[in-house]
Amino acid sequence: MSNSSKSKKVALGGIVVLLSVLCLYLASILPTNKIFFFCLSTVFIAAIVIEFKTYFSLITYGAISILGFMIIPNKLIMVPYVIYFGYYGIIKYYIEKINNILIEWIIKIVLFNLFVYATYVIAVNLFISNIDIKLPIWIILLLLQIFFIIYDICYSLAIKYYKYKIRRFLKVR
Repeated sequence: MSNSSKSKKVALGGIVVLLSVLCLYLASILPTNKIFFFCLSTVFIAAIVIEFKTYFSLITYGAISILGFMIIPNKLIMVPYVIYFGYYGIIKYYIEKINNILIEWIIKIVLFNLFVYATYVIAVNLFISNIDIKLPIWIILLLLQIFFIIYDICYSLAIKYYKYKIRRFLKVR
């Protein structure tokens, strides 16, 4: 790899880290649009996956996670990012190579539910000792499934937008 392509790789990685951490920061301090900025923070890594595949994507995800824990005032917002959403673009890339929409969705939803369970266990044991939930758990789980499906569809749209509108202006390769 030439120095020029290494420089482009590092530059794009730095931009992705900056944009992701900025969105996580905004999600942690703004009174509104928290979910929007959190979700937006997760899609930037898709550019790294598209351009450089897995290894550099994992390095970028690690940099975002470490920097996020150092900078973000509300550390609780980093938990779902680190546990699942931060590297979801990498997982999505490999799942969608299966080319069977039913199997892809089953895998995505099973992985998401494992994430929900892990987040609940971590939140209860590390951050929140007593959770008082007003809604029945099945309604919460149903709403989370709907949220995830919408999130995945929006993520796919963001990937298409990057591939067909933004990518040609970056000249990464």
